[in-house]
Amino acid sequence: MIVTATYDIKLSEEDLEMIAERVVKRTNQDSNKNKLLNITEAAKHCGVSPQTFWRWRKRNKNLQDIELTAGGVVQFRAEDLDKFLKNK
Repeated sequence: MIVTATYDIKLSEEDLEMIAERVVKRTNQDSNKNKLLNITEAAKHCGVSPQTFWRWRKRNKNLQDIELTAGGVVQFRAEDLDKFLKNK
């Protein structure tokens, strides 16, 4: 036997606004994870100077493995940098 039920949920304007804010915040977080960063932006994301990031990149194979090169421009995904920092 299959039983189905329907619910009539009434949300206040305050509830709808709170839900909308959460959706926007989550969407922004997801889009920032996939954002491509150049070396200067990647350094800032990691909290170091571009020179330090450059040295990290030359010395650390893990950073070399996650870099993306398109047309000679080196970029990194913020999400990959976060994983690198967590494992560093």
